[in-house]
Amino acid sequence: MKNILRAQLSFLFLSILLLGGLYTFAVTGIGQLFFAQQANGSQRVVSGKVVGSSLIGQSFQQAAYFNGRGQDVTQLSPTSSEQKKLVEDKTELAQQSNQTTEIPIDLVTNSASGVDPHISVAAAENQVSRIAKERGQDVAKIRAIIQEKAQKDWFSDRMFVNVLELNLSLDNM
Repeated sequence: MKNILRAQLSFLFLSILLLGGLYTFAVTGIGQLFFAQQANGSQRVVSGKVVGSSLIGQSFQQAAYFNGRGQDVTQLSPTSSEQKKLVEDKTELAQQSNQTTEIPIDLVTNSASGVDPHISVAAAENQVSRIAKERGQDVAKIRAIIQEKAQKDWFSDRMFVNVLELNLSLDNM
């Protein structure tokens, strides 16, 4: 009985040391060595101040900035009447603020995780006239920023942009 207990306690302490200490230290070290930017949250620093993360969506409500996807996570079915009403209300608001009738779906639906930092190029283009008017800038300059920041999805031909990167580029104009 004594030998069994000693073996079990030895295994417990060895497991704690290996899995709780050495493994954690090794994974953290590898992350910092090879993927430091991502391991530290992909923070964007401007003038020595952290302004956001390029991997986590932030809410931009000012009219002079690009708006991203909604941050509120809902568990509603895409076919529910409640979800349909939410999308209709958001579409109406987006039509008023962007002064257009065509609203891309990603501007009126929420991200599944609530932290998606990207929108489609079409969603960004939809906001150009509002931003140009608010900033007193030429529409072509803002469209050029979108084209410069556009990325292609690995698995499809879908083009998307990071909202934080777009807004930082707007501030640098």
